[in-house]
Order: sequence, then structure tokens, then C-alpha cells
Amino acid sequence: MPNQYVEPVSGDGGHYSINRAKDEMGLLRAVFPDGEANEMNFCLFSTSGVHGTYQTIEEEEAGPGCGVTFVIVHPRLVTMQYGNVEPKTQEDFAFLKKLRQSSKDVVMRDIG
Repeated sequence: MPNQYVEPVSGDGGHYSINRAKDEMGLLRAVFPDGEANEMNFCLFSTSGVHGTYQTIEEEEAGPGCGVTFVIVHPRLVTMQYGNVEPKTQEDFAFLKKLRQSSKDVVMRDIG
């Protein structure tokens, strides 16, 4: 992933690594240009942890301010990218909802 979107946290680069997002919406749109996840790349939202809150996409849409925590999982690369996205437009919210649903579908189909 180009450094314009992420900064390394640990690992050796492309494989076996963790990256922190610098441009969260840019990163999500770069990895998922059509808002569709697949078995190579999927995204989990409202993951909290040390980098965000449990705020859902719908809660952020109703009362913006905290952002929505996410983790992008790349299973075959053993790589994760994370951040806290702050959607600004209805298009951003629609994109995130589509990505959430397609990620859920992938996980349930391939893992569930």
C-alpha cells in the first residue's frame, strides 16, 4: 500500500505487517475501490481497541464527531491496517455501509 495512506507500525513491509492509516477514507477507497470486500481483503468496523471507539456507522451518521474505528484484514499477506475514519458525505456513509455488508458476506461465506 502506498505510504500516502499508511505508516508502518510493525513488520517488514508488504507481508507480516501492521500499518496505521494516515488518510483513512483514502485508504479504504484505495483497497476497496468499488466498496466490495473479497477473500483477499475485508474490513471490520467498530472494533475499538487502542485506536478508537465502538461507534457504529449509523451512530456517526446521526451524530458526527468520534469517527468509526476499522481494521482491514489481508489474510494471505498476514497484514492488517487500522484507523478511525470520519465520513463527511452521504456517499462516504453509503460506501462504508456497502463495505461492511460485503465484508460480512465474505467472512460468513468463507469462514462461517
